[in-house]
Amino acid sequence: MVKAIILKKQDRGEADELVVFFTRELGWLRGIAKNSKKSRVRFGGHLEPFSLVDLVIRTRKTDDLVWIDEATVVRGFLLLRQDLIKVAIAAYFLELASLFLPENQPDEKLFDNLLLILGNLEQHTPNPVRNILDEIRLLAILGYEPRFDICPVCNRDIASGQEARFSLLHGGTVHPECLPAEHNDLVLSADTIALVRRGLELEPAVATRLKLSTRGLSEMRQALSEFVRFHTGKNLNSLVFLEQTKIWPGKRKD
Repeated sequence: MVKAIILKKQDRGEADELVVFFTRELGWLRGIAKNSKKSRVRFGGHLEPFSLVDLVIRTRKTDDLVWIDEATVVRGFLLLRQDLIKVAIAAYFLELASLFLPENQPDEKLFDNLLLILGNLEQHTPNPVRNILDEIRLLAILGYEPRFDICPVCNRDIASGQEARFSLLHGGTVHPECLPAEHNDLVLSADTIALVRRGLELEPAVATRLKLSTRGLSEMRQALSEFVRFHTGKNLNSLVFLEQTKIWPGKRKD
């Protein structure tokens, strides 16, 4: 038996479902829940997206999928799944983790972090600053932490009160004089950089009290979204939805 977070499921034939899930013990896996659409005893309501579940699984000889023989909900995150905005944000964080971490590679710290994110989303109104800080922390666990304290080109501090460019290629804030302006660079104001740095030093619950201006939210949201697109080489479906519905500021127009 493994503990898992369900990312998504889709029909596979008339009775089966293909389920994508992240396990604490084995990492990301894809499995077939045979007859799940017919068997209420083994699967009824236990494979819903964003649920924390216990799964009984076994390997298949024909491919890299697994059989899911049984599922039991540990925590359903029902309040989260009743709110479209929360669902969209949760889907983004899970999709992000699935793209950066290969299948069959366990990461207990990442698993626990995703559970914290889901728990916060269920219990509280989505907070833009918390979302940004949670995303930076998640990227750090995945090995793609964008830096806001030093310039990755010269390794010198970004001084307090100093505006900087956010370089997608170098993964962080860069002194304007360290690199010629690039087409995909974004400018971050001194206040935005200072708040993010301060927020990352605080406990998440305390950092939520910090306030970021409308300009600062737009700067950081676009910087992180473009950073993710640049490093995954993909336009995440969940991110596109968040932008199209204006839950988050949209992709900048070049």
